[in-house]
Formats: sequence, structure tokens, C-alpha cells
Amino acid sequence: ATSATNKNSSSTSVNNNKTNKSNTNSNNNNSTSASSTTTENRPWFSVFAGTRNMEYESYMRNEWGWEKRGDVPLFEKLCLEGQQAGLSWATVLAKRKAYRKAFHNFNIRKCAKMTDKDVDRLLAQQKKLGGGRQSVICHRGKLLSIPANARCVLNLRSAPLHLLPEGDGSPCRTLDALLWSFVEGKPILNQWSTTKEIPTVTPTATAMSKVLKKLGFSFVGETICYSLMQSCGLVIDHPKGTPEHRAAVARLKRRGGGGRRG
Repeated sequence: ATSATNKNSSSTSVNNNKTNKSNTNSNNNNSTSASSTTTENRPWFSVFAGTRNMEYESYMRNEWGWEKRGDVPLFEKLCLEGQQAGLSWATVLAKRKAYRKAFHNFNIRKCAKMTDKDVDRLLAQQKKLGGGRQSVICHRGKLLSIPANARCVLNLRSAPLHLLPEGDGSPCRTLDALLWSFVEGKPILNQWSTTKEIPTVTPTATAMSKVLKKLGFSFVGETICYSLMQSCGLVIDHPKGTPEHRAAVARLKRRGGGGRRG
């Protein structure tokens, strides 16, 4: 995900950045047990909207829950998680290449230089494409958040954050250092038995959201932050007993410094 998310809340207001429910808790009535597949021999995540295609399955097996590092990859994921407010992650994933093309492959400095007029021109161009995979989501507020968030990342480099609700209090000069400080720099391997147990929000995600908003980031509500944590491997929420959970355990054993159990 955010992650494997299917945001379904009643509010998608740009002003208050209220986020929708995570796909990890959608369709709870269809939650799977700690087995690798549903009764139809599908992956555990097949209950989520729009997931029954090879692109999504590859994403869930090879990206979601994998440790993501570096400011550009994390910036891209932060922005894309915000784009899915009110939509499913499958919708955004299908458009990921279009976003990369429209926003300079999420080069932070280039995105930061984009003006409101640049975004308006982009929006007009995208509307002419008629939707589909080749175009981004035509929501001006969401698109404006990408260059605005890029400027926040650059501001962090020039004015590092020293105080955090979690972590060792070291100054955070990069987005990578900031986000990973909330889990003390190591992935947290959770031990959920069913998809129904997987939360959509945690106190850590709430704390992250508050800090990001204070720094000026937008579309970073607490649900979006938890989706980000899931998709970037800050937390690993594949249910126990699934091939994805077993693969995560193996990765953490090979990882220098290991991980932490949730």
C-alpha cells in the first residue's frame, strides 16, 4: 500500500485531509485465516478491491511490506498514498507510471519547482487524455500536494527536526530519517492471524501524521500514514502463515540489524 488500501470513509475533504479506511481492513467479513489463500485458492489479499490482476499481485508480493529506503522512493510513496484518498490503491497503482511521467519520476527538487500554473497546465493536459492508465487522477488539490510536499522535504534538509515523539531524538535531515525514526529504524513484523486483525490506524501512525502536518505536508492523515508504513515495510502486516509473511521473516533474518516483532 499504503499500501493495499481501499479507502472508504465518508469524507475526502482536501482541507482537513481526512483519509479513508485502509484496504487492509476493508471487506472484513471476508477476512482470511492464517493460510496462504482464500477458499478459492486466491492470495489472502484477493478480498481487496481491484486486486485480481497480475500487476497488483506482483505489487503485494514484491513491494508491499518490503523495506523501502531513500528520500525519492519514500517521497513517491507518500505522494501516491495521498492520491488514493477516496479511491482504491489498485486505481493509483494502475496510474503509477503516469504519475512518474507527470512528476519528473518524483525528483524532489524538480517537483518542488513546480508552480500552481504548472499543475494547472498538467491538469488540463491530463483531462484531454480521457482517463485510464495513461493519466493521473484529475484532482487539483491532490496534484498540488505533490510539489508542496516536495518543498517540505527540502525544508527538512535545511531545518532538521530535532524532537520527535518516538526515536532517539537525533535530528532528522531527510524524509528517510524522519519516517523511519517512528519505528526506531527497524521494520516491525506483526503477527496477525486474520486480515480482520490488521489495523487501519495505530498511535504511531497518528504521531507521524501530526509531525508531518506540523511540517506543512498535506494529504498525510493518520490512515494514510499507516498505509505508508505498511507499504514501505516500516510495519509488515502480511498475515501469519502466508507465503508473504514467511518471505518477510526470511528477509529480516538476512537483514543487518534484524527487525522487531510487533
